Amino acid sequence: MIKLRTIHSFFICISLLACENNEETYSSPIADNIHYKVDGRSVCSGSPEQIELDIDNDGNLDYLTFTVLHADQDGDHLYFGIKPIANNMIKSSLPNENYYLDMGFIQSEEYLDLINCELKNDQIWTSGRNTLVLRHTESECSIWYEGSLQYETEEIVAIKLSKLEATHYGWLRFKFDKESECVTLIDYAYNLDPEAPIKAGQKD
Repeated sequence: MIKLRTIHSFFICISLLACENNEETYSSPIADNIHYKVDGRSVCSGSPEQIELDIDNDGNLDYLTFTVLHADQDGDHLYFGIKPIANNMIKSSLPNENYYLDMGFIQSEEYLDLINCELKNDQIWTSGRNTLVLRHTESECSIWYEGSLQYETEEIVAIKLSKLEATHYGWLRFKFDKESECVTLIDYAYNLDPEAPIKAGQKD
């Protein structure tokens, strides 16, 4: 517990400093300056193909999906997750030493909630690998799920895109299908104005 509390305190301090350093405070996202795109690509268990996402079309990879099957004494654990590339980040829960590579779970946003530097309790902005959905197959063959996509609903996750040394807030929308074991990136958007917030699901 001491380790997790220390990590939590560290990230909260960094987040507060980042908010304090913003020169302007936006009361609402700026309309007509949102980059929005429909995607539709899927990543499925057992496939080596992953979703490579260049959000701002600058030729550089910004986010990469991954699937990992990890086995232990309790059974098999199939992870679907996202790895931010370079200085990009995603909103997640705290690292958890009970999971593979200490990964936390990516946090979902309520539709039209404001995405900015602010965080709720037990949330961090992170550049590490984190889990969207986790399928457990236990030794007695029972199957259960964890993560924001476990109920097969469409979920929106918050991102911080680093572009020309500036921060741009955005979102990615995913859906998970248990039968096919595929995660689909439905669409995504980010605010073209540096440091300006965006609403979860905002398209224009």
